[in-house]
Amino acid sequence: MSLLKFLFALPCRTVHMQTRDLLPGVIADSCPPRVACDAHEAIRKARRRAMWKDAAQLTLLVGVDWLFLRWPEARVPFLDRAGSVTILRAVNALALADLWLTRALPKWSAMRIASTWSRSERARFQKQSQDRAS
Repeated sequence: MSLLKFLFALPCRTVHMQTRDLLPGVIADSCPPRVACDAHEAIRKARRRAMWKDAAQLTLLVGVDWLFLRWPEARVPFLDRAGSVTILRAVNALALADLWLTRALPKWSAMRIASTWSRSERARFQKQSQDRAS
């Protein structure tokens, strides 16, 4: 009976400790972090390289599909044409999912890590992002 009370109990009211942005007595404005290196160029180069890689992968995917659809005798060994087209569709879906996930997973990871930042770190990052966008 006590287990059921525990499982279906109303949510408990919790009191959290206040979190501080920095050490006691230290203000974020008085000691901005020093930049050891600027990685913007390396990030731009990596994004350009990823864009070219994605374009090549999509071009190859479209080329294989075009060849497969224009050449009626093309099929997977031991399967008929309908089975081969089904496998081609599945491989296309997997390739597109892989292409999308290789971009989405790092963003989700970065957002999860950023959720642990203090308010001042988030504000500084958002300000830098807005400055770069404009």
